[in-house]
Amino acid sequence: MKIPLFIFVVLFSGFVVAEDKAQDDMSSVIDMMIVAKATGMCGVLSQLINFQQTTKMAGGDEFLVRFLNTEAARLGHTTESMVGQCPAVVEKYNSTMKLLGYE
Repeated sequence: MKIPLFIFVVLFSGFVVAEDKAQDDMSSVIDMMIVAKATGMCGVLSQLINFQQTTKMAGGDEFLVRFLNTEAARLGHTTESMVGQCPAVVEKYNSTMKLLGYE
């Protein structure tokens, strides 16, 4: 009885370790996806601001402020903290792309 129990414990612990390793491996991929998504958000925000500065669309400034405030609140941030993350996120994205060989 002790040998089958021992074999079960060894096999089960192996599965647990393999599952933890798979989750650890995926955490890096998930981190990269989060950085990519945040970088995309920052790029879109930058393009919206550039567009408004170029076109000077009537009511555009007010729309952008409302949009930024709403998005920041939805994400649990202030507008300043949300926009303030962009330089670090873009830097992390660029360094990851460089590390992967895409400059």
